[in-house]
Amino acid sequence: MEFGVLGPLEVRTGAGVRVRLGGDRQERLLAALLLNADGTVPVSRLVDAVWGERPPATAVRQVGNLAGMLRRRFAEAEPAGPPVLLTGGHGYRVVLDGHRLDARTFADGVARSRAAAAAGEPAAALANLREALALWRGPVLDGLPGRLPAAAGVALEELRLTAWEDCLDLEATLGRYRETVPELTALVAEHPLRERFAGQLMRALHRSGRTADALAVHRLFVGRLAEELGLDPSPELRNLHLELLKSEPERNGREAVGPRPDSGPALDPDLAPDPAPALGTVVPQPAQLPSPSASFTGRRTELAALDGFAADAAAGPGAATAPGPATAPAAAVFTVSGTAGVGKSTLVVHWAHRVRGRFPDGQLYADLHGFSAGPPLSAHAVLARFLRALGVPGPQVPSAPDEAAAMYRSMLADRRVLVVLDNAHSAEQVRPLLPGGPHCLTAVTSRTSLAGLTARDGARSLALDLMPAADAVALLDRVIGGDRARTEPAAAAELATVCGRLPLALAIAASRLAVRPGLSVADQVAELRDAEDRLGALEIQGDAASMVRAAFDLSYRALPARAQGLFRLFALGPAPDLCTAAVAALCGERTAVVRPVLGQLTTAHLLTYEGRDRYRMHDLLRLYAAERAASETGAAERAAARERLCGWYLNHADAAVRLLTPHRQRTGFPRPGSWYEPPVFATAAEARRWCESEHTHLMGIVREAAEHGLDDFAWRLPLALWGYFFVSPHLDDREEAARLAVAAARRSGDRYGEGHARNDLATVLGAVGRHDDALAELLRARTLLASVGDRVGEAVVIGNKGEHSLNTGEPGRAREYFRQSLALLLAQPEDQWDNWVIGVSETNLGVAAMLAGDTAESDEYLYRALDRHRSVGDPVLESFTLFYLGDHHRRLGQPERAAACLRRALAVIDSTTENPLLRADVSAALAALTDPGERTADPLPGD
Repeated sequence: MEFGVLGPLEVRTGAGVRVRLGGDRQERLLAALLLNADGTVPVSRLVDAVWGERPPATAVRQVGNLAGMLRRRFAEAEPAGPPVLLTGGHGYRVVLDGHRLDARTFADGVARSRAAAAAGEPAAALANLREALALWRGPVLDGLPGRLPAAAGVALEELRLTAWEDCLDLEATLGRYRETVPELTALVAEHPLRERFAGQLMRALHRSGRTADALAVHRLFVGRLAEELGLDPSPELRNLHLELLKSEPERNGREAVGPRPDSGPALDPDLAPDPAPALGTVVPQPAQLPSPSASFTGRRTELAALDGFAADAAAGPGAATAPGPATAPAAAVFTVSGTAGVGKSTLVVHWAHRVRGRFPDGQLYADLHGFSAGPPLSAHAVLARFLRALGVPGPQVPSAPDEAAAMYRSMLADRRVLVVLDNAHSAEQVRPLLPGGPHCLTAVTSRTSLAGLTARDGARSLALDLMPAADAVALLDRVIGGDRARTEPAAAAELATVCGRLPLALAIAASRLAVRPGLSVADQVAELRDAEDRLGALEIQGDAASMVRAAFDLSYRALPARAQGLFRLFALGPAPDLCTAAVAALCGERTAVVRPVLGQLTTAHLLTYEGRDRYRMHDLLRLYAAERAASETGAAERAAARERLCGWYLNHADAAVRLLTPHRQRTGFPRPGSWYEPPVFATAAEARRWCESEHTHLMGIVREAAEHGLDDFAWRLPLALWGYFFVSPHLDDREEAARLAVAAARRSGDRYGEGHARNDLATVLGAVGRHDDALAELLRARTLLASVGDRVGEAVVIGNKGEHSLNTGEPGRAREYFRQSLALLLAQPEDQWDNWVIGVSETNLGVAAMLAGDTAESDEYLYRALDRHRSVGDPVLESFTLFYLGDHHRRLGQPERAAACLRRALAVIDSTTENPLLRADVSAALAALTDPGERTADPLPGD
């Protein structure tokens, strides 16, 4: 298993397959363990990492459940792999033996580099550092919500920066000055107060013949240091500055001039300004960029990407070719696309101001109104504006679009101009506005991906996502001012979540706080959460550009009618993300029909494709889509879509559980219409993976069905999922589903459904230690099932009363209940036997006898159950029974037979069932035979 904390939390198998952990709480728990890998983390610290200052009363138990979920995920991903998560003392630990953690690999690489450097091998030291630094994908645990031990993350970040400094010193040792200038430029921009980076950049520029630029770096750094920290530079930097002053050359009889103070150091000497024109020549230098946003925050990765596009454009396609005539570089274009309000224009304008000094012949800007209340601007109208800005008198601007485009390209052929085309509608609108010369750079923003520019014009593309959580909070703090957000960190983080980390929404919410100094951040969160119209609350009155709903309106209205309809129905799903087949169910269509429409919504950045045939809708967009559905999609159509989706999930869940517990008898229900496409999973492992991947959605469907009066689905779906819940530790969700099922069955007057729902609820209550409540539900369940003549269901309830007695320390009484249950089951006609339930009853009777001290009866029924499971081919119950036989023989003082049973259980699990939770328990039991400090699992859960 490969674990990643140097960036977003990531877990992959040895084959590179990503492992989904199942939720934020599991991620926070694993992150806390990985930051202290190979060491035991106390449960108290894990509770703090998962829940922060307000843990629930059941937090300690839930930590155990979360650890069990993680064990199952790991075992499911690599069934034959070594254990990852162990219990020890009063906590848990992640064991890296046989696994890989990128932070550990990074630290090892840094250590190898230092050893090589000490041995006088700078090339080897540099290679080790480069390899180690390449492991970083972003800040430590980037984007992970909640509070985690900060010290470990800060230490890793500091080690990273020190390694980067050492790396660049090694590059200098090897004489690679010019090559490191772009990298150092980006690092100085990202860490403007880190003196060593500034000094390295100064030396690299100086050694590249750019002493004036190096001195400009010094002026900028010293000014920042004094302004922000009130400090002077170190003696080392002062000495370097003096060294550069003594050696600064003169160019053409005049002193070399560095870049403009607001431009930063140039990325490449080829981008330096041309010599001034002859006296008397007037060359217009348009400077049309809008003012940059004062609240711009973060986006370091995206800014670095844009810098990379500019550097690649400066190098040109012929830069790295073999000797011979160089290929003239084509005009460079890049696109920045994203959903409404995500900050595309703000990012590009901010970046353009940073680099405008590299384009001495001017900067052209146009808002193309691609997504505005009025029609998009024509390319010819924009060309006329640009030509006038470049000095062409109005009457001389060609009236023919082709001629105007040709004049525009001619005028820019040998100039260095930055062109910003904002809010583009299509590639066709943009293409006539692209310069033809090799020294210009064009930046285009749009709500669509403009794939045509990439395919035909070689454009580089950047899809802008939501702000990372830390940047979102920083934006709030910057707009609000007065450190108000910093004094309420939890509320600020929650406000960022309520705003969906959408920059437009964040800026609006922050501005409302800025003009209301008496309002706390927590009050603003409460207002937005309580608002019936959250989108309406996220607007500034009288400013149409500062309304989230208005921004979404423009994107929605640009869609074809079919895409609008699917967009509205998507909001009816149980979660922000849906697979293609579920979307097809909402629409009552086959997947082949809806797939192209999903592509249209993805291109328009109204949906995000997440891989594995799954699409996601941003939270605020989902609110907007629900509004559109309520106003534009009829109530009958919405109800039919919800019913189709419920039917899709119910039938898929039933198909999955038939693979998980193939020998259980089931109650039939109607199948969906001709649009339904059965699932493709064919094994129990595939079925379980589907249940886990759709767990949140299955719970959401139960809630949706209960809320919208689809009571038949609301009780049938939890009942259908029992075989999945049997091997899953989602006790909180299972209890909620059971309670919703009880209420739904009661509303519909279905005594059969209510009886089984109460029985399931009792099972969950017993598992969490609420034994009196569990017994009360069992009594109600038995009465209900007896009233409808469900003898098998009644037997199941009796068996669960035996489970209740076991849990309350009465194995003798439990044995009597299990005997009654088994007798009632075997009294049914043999052709109606439910062999799955009979096998569970025999196993439970064997366990009860074992705990009651009746060795003979325990031996008889455990082995009888084992024979039954093998004869009907049920590996799930076979592996469970082998597990209990291991305990049976351990109690008899037969460790070799106990170990043999446990090893056989592992073999069955690994070859057929892929039950990760049980595998972890069996492994722990095997370890306990030689290491009593390791704990075993809880008893087999009741039916």
